[in-house]
Parts: sequence; structure tokens; C-alpha cells
Amino acid sequence: MSPDSTAQTRARLRRTRAELSERALARNSAAICDHAQRCLRLLRPHTLAGYFGIRGEIDITGLLESEALHGTRLAMPVLERHRPGQMHFRAWKPGQRLCRNGFGIAEPCPEAPRVWRRELDTVLLPLVGFDANGHRLGMGGGYYDRYFARSRLSRQRRPYLVGIAHDFQQVPTLTPNAWDVPLDAVITESGWRRFTR
Repeated sequence: MSPDSTAQTRARLRRTRAELSERALARNSAAICDHAQRCLRLLRPHTLAGYFGIRGEIDITGLLESEALHGTRLAMPVLERHRPGQMHFRAWKPGQRLCRNGFGIAEPCPEAPRVWRRELDTVLLPLVGFDANGHRLGMGGGYYDRYFARSRLSRQRRPYLVGIAHDFQQVPTLTPNAWDVPLDAVITESGWRRFTR
């Protein structure tokens, strides 16, 4: 896929996602959280990373709260203020105070303990598009790819990466960049699909 068509695909999918009705978003979110709960029973993560959804992204807040009740440690992404394009993870428990980053997205506040890459077992991450080979199209900032590419470069164990998406976000094919980090699985309202590496 050429850069132009990648940008066009991203814009089209973001527009479709943002135009979802609240009812459709709630229905898909509920189905996906049900599938994710079964997936997590098999993966049994000690530390699970999630996200706070915006503009049509699947709402997994209820799932995260349920996992916390069962003793799973939660981590959420935080954009680094003094290093543009970089992110890290901090611990979060339901009910804890949240701050807003430069994009207006909720994230743990600076006093929350940092969670290091090597501590993450499973990561649930949002996306704009994905294909049948587990290639992920993000928002275009490259935050997740940069963060998890460091695991590969340092030969650290990489956590299990699970994309969270609506069915309509699957596209025929994506051409990955050299720095892109592929998904291990994706969960949509239709179910959980694993990718072979």
C-alpha cells in the first residue's frame, strides 16, 4: 500500500469509526469485552496493559475494572511530555485520579508508578486498521511501534500484543514499514483471531 493510499485508508477508517452511533459502539464494545475476557483467561497475564478509548474506539474500561477485581495489575499508556513521539506505561487502578495529555486523552498521573516493558505480559491496544497477517495501522504517530520495537532491539521478551477493533477495520492488505511491530492477535465483535509468526 502506497503512503497516499495508507493515509486515505486511515482517514476513511477513522471517519467511519467516529461516525458510529453510541448504540453500535456500546454493542460492539460489550461483545469484544466478552471475547477478551475469555482470551485473558487463557493468557492469564499478571500485568495487563490497556487504554482509554476515544472517538469510536472500543471501550474496554469495564473489562479492565473486572480484571483488576480478579487481581490483575493494570498499566496504561502515558505520552512523554519532554520526548515527543515517545510513550511509556504507568500503573493504574480503577478509581485513581487521571490526568489529560496533550491530545486530551486520559492517562495515569505522574505520581503513578512506572511499569517497565519487561513487566508487561499482555497489551490490549487500539488501532485504526488491521489485515489478515496481523499488520496494524495506527493513528500515525508510531508510539506503540517505537515502544515495542525497543524490546526487539534489546532482545527483551515482548509482551503478547492484542489489537482491539471493530470488524469493519479489517482491510485487505497493509504494507508494513521496517519498524512496525505486528500483532499476535486481534479481537473484534466476531471473536478472537490469532496470527501465526
